[in-house]
Amino acid sequence: MKAVVFKGPRELTVENVPDPVAGPHEVLVKVKDSGICGSDLHFYTSGLLPPGSIMGHEATGTVASVGSAVTGWKEGDQVWVSPYTACGQCSACLDGNPDACENFLVIGIGVLPGAFAEYIKVPATMLVPLPDNVGMREGTLVDPLGCAHYAAELSGIAPGQSALVMGAGPIGLFLVQYLDSLGMGPVILSEPVAGRAALGKEFGADFVINPFEVGIEEACRKLTGGVGPEIVFECVGIPETVHDSVMLVRNKGKVVWVGVCMEQVTFLPSFWGLKKISIHFSLGMGEEPDDSERHLEFIQDKHADVGKVITELISIEEVPDAFERLLKPNDEVKILIEF
Repeated sequence: MKAVVFKGPRELTVENVPDPVAGPHEVLVKVKDSGICGSDLHFYTSGLLPPGSIMGHEATGTVASVGSAVTGWKEGDQVWVSPYTACGQCSACLDGNPDACENFLVIGIGVLPGAFAEYIKVPATMLVPLPDNVGMREGTLVDPLGCAHYAAELSGIAPGQSALVMGAGPIGLFLVQYLDSLGMGPVILSEPVAGRAALGKEFGADFVINPFEVGIEEACRKLTGGVGPEIVFECVGIPETVHDSVMLVRNKGKVVWVGVCMEQVTFLPSFWGLKKISIHFSLGMGEEPDDSERHLEFIQDKHADVGKVITELISIEEVPDAFERLLKPNDEVKILIEF
């Protein structure tokens, strides 16, 4: 089969690799759509993956074959592939706390091969049935939508609170949409790229700030009665915005780090203490086993027009070039690899 293989920092190649074969408890999925995530870009540039890894953790497809011990799945079933599953064997799993699993099985980040390939084999526990009224392309967006909702819920938001969302990638846009639906206000979006900023306005941002054109701290204070936003969601994942998120939130406010930052960030801890802020790390879609189904139902019930963030469909041969393009300022939001 064809797959995109990671060779080292900023080096991807499209190669023919052996077809995977499902083990007794595994399912082989023929990939239909796979999304390029911002975290993939961070791994691509940082090189924090074993050479030979296959990335890709946002995928839908059809069941191609099932292992001998697998029940409940058959060839042709349309599925969304969850990016991770608990191991079921560590002390946390055995104590009934799978969200604290010590050995998460994860696709696409060097643990299990990912979905930048024609086929992917995964434990059967990673599969979720795709409803008839949710297309394959829409299904790939369960992960970024779920990450956005989980971050919002983790912050303990309440109607009427002010929020700043930094970055209008898919997660940032879905956060804006969700916060707006919950009656947050004002919802401020910081985004320098015009196309993404316009989409943020369409998704419900009350104000959109270009941080390269105006002083973001002064602008946020003016929009929040002089005190700054109550909650800041950092959705970029670079040291500058991670640092700024702490500076921008008001005293006794909350910061949620959503972006995946692969670089060191320098802070003055005493400054955090003086501001009496709280900081939350948000990674993934939630802590309950049925969270993924809940997020899928959100798409199924048309509460989010997730297809609006899809800006380009590419073939597997175009992936290396797409990664390089995404490292530069551009209007792309979500690129899907379609097989």
